[in-house]
Amino acid sequence: MKILVFDPGESTGWVFWEDGIVVSGGTCGKNHREVADKIHIFNPDIVVFERFNLYPGKAQSLSWNTFYPCEVIGVIRYIAESANMEIVEQAPSVKKYSGLVRKNESWLWDDLKAKMQGKVTEHTWDALQHLQYYLRNGGKAYGLEPAPLRKS
Repeated sequence: MKILVFDPGESTGWVFWEDGIVVSGGTCGKNHREVADKIHIFNPDIVVFERFNLYPGKAQSLSWNTFYPCEVIGVIRYIAESANMEIVEQAPSVKKYSGLVRKNESWLWDDLKAKMQGKVTEHTWDALQHLQYYLRNGGKAYGLEPAPLRKS
């Protein structure tokens, strides 16, 4: 089972998981093609991403905003739907229920950081939290297990 997770924003964090391990991760710049290429390269079975919600209290402050994260979500949806990949949207709030609370207490973080030679952004960390939440909750239907928070 291959899962690609995105945390869309002005830059877009991503994590790729295959057969029980985080294989890779990173951050795409403000570039639709770069996000699209990740889906084409990894060809996941499931694409998970953080949905965008415009909260009433923020609406006024976002006047004239181009909503780039919404554009990225459109790219992700279009490519995933065209390739018949399963799509899972998650609320931003689920990150706090992932079990990954502090970076320095997670071997997943340490593992990803080592693979990326220490260049892990906040968006990549957020994508990792979305992956762990999905594995703990939605992935159960596939018999997927979340990564243990500590190595034994």
